[in-house]
Amino acid sequence: MLERRKLIGLFMAVMMIVLPLAVTTTPALAQPGGGSLTTAILQVIPGVGTFTGTLTTTSFTLVNGVLNAVGTISGTFTNIAGNVTTIASQAVTIPLTSFTGTCTILALHTGAINLSVLGLNISLSPIDLVITATAAPGNLLGNLLCSVAHLLDSGGTLTTLVGLLNQILGAIRV
Repeated sequence: MLERRKLIGLFMAVMMIVLPLAVTTTPALAQPGGGSLTTAILQVIPGVGTFTGTLTTTSFTLVNGVLNAVGTISGTFTNIAGNVTTIASQAVTIPLTSFTGTCTILALHTGAINLSVLGLNISLSPIDLVITATAAPGNLLGNLLCSVAHLLDSGGTLTTLVGLLNQILGAIRV
């Protein structure tokens, strides 16, 4: 159980950090990873009804430069009149176009500093300074700083990312 949580955490970290940086225009398809990731869904649509179900992601693909999650959705939809409709394993492809998250820009940790120069004494307490940027739609500076912070990371193309995400899915055992 703990190992699965670590893999899911890694999966989410990869998606939040690498996706804002990856750019490509070449269409490509990746082979399914062999595993899956199931996420519970509860969506209330005001004035319409409520959907309760699951989304099972089985693979990722890259089509025309857009990363897509591929899988199935199933559950029940209850309208405001109380009528229930069952949705049994409907295939879905979801474009992944907007991500949020934070990235560390600077982490500075120093111990106490004591200087004594020609009769002048300076004492500085330990410093813990952490600067993070939040990448999200509309966060211009956060998006820019997260992108710059990861410019030298390897595997920055979407094609490489699709392969990595499918490998992570393949490693998840349900």
